[in-house]
Amino acid sequence: MELIQTPFAPRPKELDPVEGVGWGQRASLRLVAGPTYHSIELVTDITDPSDIERVEVSLNGSAKFNVSGETLVKLQAHRKNYAQPGRYVISFGDATLRTKIGVRQTDLVTLGGEIWFVYITLKSKPSGTAMPTIRARAHVLPSQATRYYMPRLYELTWFASATGRTPFDFAERSPALNLKRIHFLDDSIGRVRVLRDNYEELNVTKTDNAFDLAQSKKEQNDGWFSLDFIRYGFGADGMLNTAARSQLA
Repeated sequence: MELIQTPFAPRPKELDPVEGVGWGQRASLRLVAGPTYHSIELVTDITDPSDIERVEVSLNGSAKFNVSGETLVKLQAHRKNYAQPGRYVISFGDATLRTKIGVRQTDLVTLGGEIWFVYITLKSKPSGTAMPTIRARAHVLPSQATRYYMPRLYELTWFASATGRTPFDFAERSPALNLKRIHFLDDSIGRVRVLRDNYEELNVTKTDNAFDLAQSKKEQNDGWFSLDFIRYGFGADGMLNTAARSQLA
């Protein structure tokens, strides 16, 4: 398997210019297909993450990564990765894991003939505001003949109008879909249970979960409840497989 047999040595590389940069605009960057991307970094003079409304990584028009600038910053803080204001990192592989296959498993493998784009949507600003700057760089690895895993990162809105216990059925169930982390962006959540076909997989309070994360050198951001299934550092072993006969809630 190429993940194990090939050396792991990501090289920094400047990417093509980002086009259409401007307040209230959706800038775009065409990714060259072929290399394996360990991470992509947007180097900007935008120090307020809320000014970046959306960052998307799309394959043939379908978004595989779709998050806000604030979420990108918080995800790096959760892993306790070094950060600088104005630098927004899209991590595919995970250097916090303990094995070579774990670190590389979710690298973004691109194949010849595919069309990959990164889109950056910026907040609207009053006329006369200085124009922002964005350049892109990446850490890349040699191409791979086959893509076994497609990393995905996205946000969804879940309306929980009632207090107390509120169920949420995860509809995207599949033996081929595994969850590494789930971050709940709501300060009112006090406990999370995960049930698969009425079998309890997990049951933890917010306080206990924050302690567990701290023991694993991870951070529970203020206002978040972060379920990190791979916090022990073993990605393939720890991921939550979403296969279920009737329910994953």
